[in-house]
Amino acid sequence: MEQFKKKLLSRQILLTSGLLCSCSAIMFSRYFVKEPSSSEHLQGFIEGFQVGIALGLLGFLIFFLVRNVMAMSNPERLKKLYISETDERKRFIMQKSGSVGMNIVMYGLAVRTAVSGNINDIVFFTLLGACLFVALIRGFLKFYYRTKF
Repeated sequence: MEQFKKKLLSRQILLTSGLLCSCSAIMFSRYFVKEPSSSEHLQGFIEGFQVGIALGLLGFLIFFLVRNVMAMSNPERLKKLYISETDERKRFIMQKSGSVGMNIVMYGLAVRTAVSGNINDIVFFTLLGACLFVALIRGFLKFYYRTKF
């Protein structure tokens, strides 16, 4: 269990650094503005997407950071989290659906989509379509393997 606590501590450090990076990315994206798009509506959509992705990431990071802190302070929650993370069925489903690789691709595309909104509208929508496609495939595979196994 001590080894799992060390793993959670290193995860907390990673989550905190991600939180700081995403906060700085939000601030950077608000001050770095490209030339206005041909449509004010389109520009508002891109800015809304950027803010939504950033706030979603912040919420995600804060949720897992709080969960880890609460688990570290309560032995009962720590044991529950350990059991949840070492569940063989869950690991098997993630392995079958290629979840780790798909997560990396999906999150990378989401970040690049948000960044490209500051550069070019066409690139933004192309990456947005690719990100949505990967998310749909990931969701379908997860649903399929959860019902199959």
